[in-house]
Amino acid sequence: MFFLIFCGFCLMFLHSCAVKGKQGSSGYYFSGKNEWGNLATDFRYPDELEARIEEFLGVPYLWGGNTMEGMDCSAFVKHVYIIYGMDLPRTSILQSKLGIKIPKSALLPGDLVFFGDVERDSVTHVGIYMGNNKFANATTSHGVKYSDLDEPSWFAKYLFARRLMGQNIPHNRSSGL
Repeated sequence: MFFLIFCGFCLMFLHSCAVKGKQGSSGYYFSGKNEWGNLATDFRYPDELEARIEEFLGVPYLWGGNTMEGMDCSAFVKHVYIIYGMDLPRTSILQSKLGIKIPKSALLPGDLVFFGDVERDSVTHVGIYMGNNKFANATTSHGVKYSDLDEPSWFAKYLFARRLMGQNIPHNRSSGL
């Protein structure tokens, strides 16, 4: 009798630990088990996120820039997140302190990916993960574009990723663009 109760408890426990990934028609969502999946927030809709980012593709890079005439990486991220009611800080260093740190293997669309000096753990760049190893970012050479995490320059400078949690971020709906 004890054995049956114990087995039943184990089955219930194992079933409750499984996290089913969301499936999207565009294939962005992680489809397997992901212990970080329950931390994903409602704003991770690939079509909406992708449409917002496409508004910025080709905008030239301008260090310190904050307009459609030119912007840097942190301004790009800040402007994308405005549609979700999140008023992010203006610099990549301050953005890197928001949310929770997550492993690279658990990335979901909308997570922020940070790059910089690996030896000093110093943040110098930020982008928005889009799925399938791609992220959107403002580059000095091509402005706002999609890049791949495995490109040698990004792979060598990858530091960490963070998942933004709504309660940690002040809300403001105006983008200023």
